[in-house]
Amino acid sequence: MAGGPAAALAALVLALGLGTSAGLARAQGRQENARIEREFQQAADKLFARVLRDVQLFMEVLDSIRQLHSLSDQVSPAAFDEIARKGMIYQRRILGAYGFVQRIPHEMRASYEQPGGAGHAIVRADGQGGFAPMPEQSEYFVLTYQTPPGGLGVPPGYDFGARAEDREAIAAMETHGVFALGGAPPGGTGLFMFAPIRYADVVGRGEMVGFAVGWFQPERLLAAALGENAPGLRTQLARAPGIPAPDGPFRFARDFSLANQEWRFAAAADPAVWAAAQARGPRRIFAVGAALSLALAGALLALAGRTRRIEALVRRRTAELADANRKLEAAMEDRRKLEDEVLRISGREKARIGRDLHDSLGQKLTGAMYLFGAYRQRLGRTDDAADGDAAQIGATLKEAVSQVRRIARGLAPVALTDDGLADALRHLAEESAALFQKDVEFYAEREGKPKDAGTAEHLYLIAQEAVNNAAKHGDAAHVVLTLDYDERGGILTVEDDGKGFPAARQDDREGGNGLRIMRHRAEVFGGELAVGPGPQRGVQVRCRFPKA
Repeated sequence: MAGGPAAALAALVLALGLGTSAGLARAQGRQENARIEREFQQAADKLFARVLRDVQLFMEVLDSIRQLHSLSDQVSPAAFDEIARKGMIYQRRILGAYGFVQRIPHEMRASYEQPGGAGHAIVRADGQGGFAPMPEQSEYFVLTYQTPPGGLGVPPGYDFGARAEDREAIAAMETHGVFALGGAPPGGTGLFMFAPIRYADVVGRGEMVGFAVGWFQPERLLAAALGENAPGLRTQLARAPGIPAPDGPFRFARDFSLANQEWRFAAAADPAVWAAAQARGPRRIFAVGAALSLALAGALLALAGRTRRIEALVRRRTAELADANRKLEAAMEDRRKLEDEVLRISGREKARIGRDLHDSLGQKLTGAMYLFGAYRQRLGRTDDAADGDAAQIGATLKEAVSQVRRIARGLAPVALTDDGLADALRHLAEESAALFQKDVEFYAEREGKPKDAGTAEHLYLIAQEAVNNAAKHGDAAHVVLTLDYDERGGILTVEDDGKGFPAARQDDREGGNGLRIMRHRAEVFGGELAVGPGPQRGVQVRCRFPKA
């Protein structure tokens, strides 16, 4: 590996390593963000549930205070104050401060303000941190009692009907008979919450004679709900229009009904806590990946020199192997040509011997058979023994003629027949059946001819070898030869029902020579030979060859 390519590969490995490490770090970061988002949503949802419980508790305690209003008419103010101070510690802890408001018509204002009455002037906030007498109204909603004193941020005699937001809440109570939220205490935070007090009149209809009032402080309620259980959360609790809907991750909001208003609880993750919650895993993954990438790049550069030496040795060995392959291919080509020449010479010699047997010895034997027949006719009848000997001599001559013809057809099977390959294969089937005492059949399907006489002869010899293997080594009882032609060429098929190939050797039942010779014959004329198991059992030899 040259210095330039080695450096380029090292740079590529480093870039890929850094990119992969960054990708893995980003994927891990997304998983961590999703996990933190789920944890945030769960924490915010639990906090919202606690806030709802605390709001419900506040309203329930204020409702219990409203029901105690009936005692104020039955005991003295001092005794009622004693009950509130000593017996209602839990209520004061929940509400912080509470009181009662009485509805007073204008006709009773003078008697209320006299020393013999409540002795408190009916006042309103003057907008400057103090209180001023309330102008004349048809009726007033006056604070008659509060605990602790001054706990509601207004003095006794304060008219809750002086401000518009309080009047709207009072009107809602009169209309619907439910809790209502008014305005904030003068100069304070939070809201007044009213719980209506009704007494039945003479006709049985409820009339609101006043209400219990508590100081509802969302910030105090949120602080109590948060405690130390939800660090990292920034929360808001206010009327729904006052808090925008959440947008983006790490935001939580739930709307709910509070008295006569719709409120919204919202939470967001504290940026400082969010930054601290960022997982260190992605950074560690990137650092480890970057370190490994640098180490691998350095190793590649360090191995560059050794790789160059190895490459030189590989090139030298490759050249030697290529030269050896070329020599081997040349030797194999020479051997193939030699085998082809041997086959051609063998074929020519066999054809010559076949013709000589057919034309010379065959003709002479035939002539001798006819001459002997004519001699018998001229000789006339003799005794039975001589006649039997003559018949035996005639049969022997006839058998000798048939055997010479079979030998001639075996040596030059196609050239010595008038019908070509099909006729030669038909004679092969007949002679094989007689020779091996097997059921050997031949079928010629569609008509055609091989491309030349050499192809026909090789096909015959392939069929002959296949039939001999099936009869001698395959222990077949039935052999079928089929010759067919289609648009691609000719197909010669030899199928038997023998025992097939042995499990340990499936190349050839004769140790490989017969199959190798058949394959070589097919290659000589450009054919394709396939040998394998038959459709049912035994062996199938299938040779596709070019046609004329």
